[in-house]
Amino acid sequence: MEEPRSSRQPLRVLMVEDREDDALLLIDHLESGGFSTDWRRVQGEEELVAALEQPWDLVLSDYSMPGFNGVRALELVRGRDPDVPLIFVSGTIGEETAVEAMRSGAQDYVMKDSLTRLIPAIDRELREAGQRRERRRTDQTLRQLSQVVKQAADAVFVTDRDGRIEYVNPAFERLTGYRSAEAVGNFPSLFRSRHHPDAFYGELWERVSGGVAYEGVLVNKRKDGSLFHEHKVIAPLLDERGRITHFVSTGRDITARVQAENERARLVAILEATPDLVAIVAPDGVLDYLNGAGRRLLGLGADTELAGRCLRDIFPEHVAEHLFAEAFPVACREGFWSGETTVRPPDAVADIPFSQVVLAHRGEDGSVDYLSTVARDISERKRLEAELQHQATHDRLTGLPNRFLLADRLGAELAHVRRHGGHVAVMFLDLDNFKRVNDSLGHAVGDALLQQVAARLQCCLRPTDTVARHGGDEFTAAVGDLNRVEDVLAVLRKIRAAFERPLHAGSHEVFATFSIGIALFPHDGTSVEDLLRNADTAMYRAKAGGRNQYRFYAPDMNARGHELLALEAGLRRALEQEQFQLFYQPQVDLHTGAIVALEALIRWRHPERGLVAPAEFLPLLEDSGLILPVGEWVFRRACVDARAWCASLPHPLRVSVNVSALQFTDPKLPATMRRIMNEERMPAGSLELEITENLMMRDPVLAGETLRALQALGISVAVDDFGIGYSSLSYLKNFPLDVLKIDQTFIRDLTEDPGDAVIVEASISLGHKLGLAVVAEGVETEAQLDFLRANGCDRAQGYLLGRPLPAVEIAALLPLRRQW
Repeated sequence: MEEPRSSRQPLRVLMVEDREDDALLLIDHLESGGFSTDWRRVQGEEELVAALEQPWDLVLSDYSMPGFNGVRALELVRGRDPDVPLIFVSGTIGEETAVEAMRSGAQDYVMKDSLTRLIPAIDRELREAGQRRERRRTDQTLRQLSQVVKQAADAVFVTDRDGRIEYVNPAFERLTGYRSAEAVGNFPSLFRSRHHPDAFYGELWERVSGGVAYEGVLVNKRKDGSLFHEHKVIAPLLDERGRITHFVSTGRDITARVQAENERARLVAILEATPDLVAIVAPDGVLDYLNGAGRRLLGLGADTELAGRCLRDIFPEHVAEHLFAEAFPVACREGFWSGETTVRPPDAVADIPFSQVVLAHRGEDGSVDYLSTVARDISERKRLEAELQHQATHDRLTGLPNRFLLADRLGAELAHVRRHGGHVAVMFLDLDNFKRVNDSLGHAVGDALLQQVAARLQCCLRPTDTVARHGGDEFTAAVGDLNRVEDVLAVLRKIRAAFERPLHAGSHEVFATFSIGIALFPHDGTSVEDLLRNADTAMYRAKAGGRNQYRFYAPDMNARGHELLALEAGLRRALEQEQFQLFYQPQVDLHTGAIVALEALIRWRHPERGLVAPAEFLPLLEDSGLILPVGEWVFRRACVDARAWCASLPHPLRVSVNVSALQFTDPKLPATMRRIMNEERMPAGSLELEITENLMMRDPVLAGETLRALQALGISVAVDDFGIGYSSLSYLKNFPLDVLKIDQTFIRDLTEDPGDAVIVEASISLGHKLGLAVVAEGVETEAQLDFLRANGCDRAQGYLLGRPLPAVEIAALLPLRRQW
């Protein structure tokens, strides 16, 4: 039902009329016909042109006017708005003129004296004007759309409802290679590839013909046969009754994107398959990608979200710090960095070495867009390198260092002793009669024997020393950090002792001996070459003297060496043949003058050499290990003598025994002392052990445990040689001690040297304040004794008070009491 005129918006009417009465008459007619009007009258060209600046719904024009006419008015109106209805209302227009006016663009004409047709004519023309405007807008839109389609980068084609192509745009021609004339009239199967099965196209047609749009990726074929990937949208066009009239297909070439995605997928597949860690990070260290190997190495699950997290939160701290401090800055500056690092995976017990590369990737402006890093496990390479290094520096048969590694280590040892002092010994060892073993038992047995020889030689040396196979049946040892040149004899003893047992090769037993040449640094040479050459020369001298011989390069050392070995052999017999003897030196109480203690001093009465000085044989006892059985004999003998003396004296007597380093570090020392004291019925409080402060400070924890165990047995402990050793006062407070012995070096000059006097006075005061008895050693003058007595020293010992004497002679002195 048509909308009533009265409810419409006011009709905007432009009146071209020279008579105002006629214009009012027309307006009155319109309003009586139901129109609400908004009107204006003009009567000349200038007024009309000005009025056409605003829009009008209807123009009513007279045809003939003074100085103006309807034809010109029509021309001006159509020039401004081709769709606005113009109706001539005139009293003079003829039929022929009216027809000509309508051909020129007027919509109708009405005679002024017969206005009955005016209202219907206006209704009709308003409707048709609206339709004309709508068509014009539609045409304009279509032209714009057509231009857009022609200029679009996407390929567009339109088909009829049966799928026959009616239109293609230029982008379609460029994409497919088909010209419009070749495509129009054909079906889309023209560029169908065999990538999709027939069933796929059947389902696609069923979908769109059912009125449902399709969107997806198709692989189509160009005119030249090449394939391309197309993101396709196919939509049906419907008429006003909802029936499909056409299909519009829009396609975008995504071949490059698909290829890039495929390349990326292949790259990701490769990165995920590689055992190397691969990571991509922003320049600030924010992680963008980490492959599966990297996740496993760092103990991260496959589902752990990593994007946006910083490397510092994911990588081990030392690796992250290295990357941020060095690798990333170098890569950003130079484009590349490479190095090595270590990582310990969660399930590993040791660090794994990795080689790592960092690359900087720059954008078009030259700035770094991102960094990539690859880390590869080089454990196997390191193992092979170590194996090759070992093969290059070690003997294949025995596993010992070869001559090249020996020379390198010997050079390092020489440099060390040049800086810190000491001696180095080079020993050249040649197996005696090894050729006979090879010839009689075969090379396989000979090789097995060489391997056993190598193992035993290694056991004779310290970890810091080196034994090498020089070639054939020759071995070389470099022994460093010797305090005395004689210390090399201890190594000789170990080697000879180690080969007292036979070597075994299958069912064969072979006793091995060596001809040994020894060169000493710095006496026999200061370079590696000199020492090796001179040790070799000394070995040939030993070989000339017969099997199982040794020679020093320096002749005087041979005599000294033989002497020391003879002494050692004599010491071993001395214990069995009771050649050792204890002498005792008195310690006198400075308050009473009585002998209250005796220090036991060992002597060796050699059957040929007579009384041997302790300085000559005590180091040999320590080096050979004989100090343990000899020391046990000293403890027992001292207990026997002390028990006898204590039984005949009216006052207590204490016997003091020195303890060596080997004895003090022997874990069996407390048990040995308990056993001896029980067996010899040693009176409680009668035994004192003297231990140097240096010895106690080697291992304070162990020393404290040993001292407390000895104290629990009723044994007193004296600090020997106080003041010349470690000189740490803390041990006086922390260790269970009873006596402090001031070394004779401070006593000797105390009456002439104020410094010594101050030290002795301070030592006496310190000992008393800590509850210790104080003994002065080496007292030889009355002046020294007076000073000690004046400063409150408890006991004194020295030649002034009594020389060391055998037990028999000491027994005669014990009852005496002198007034010193």
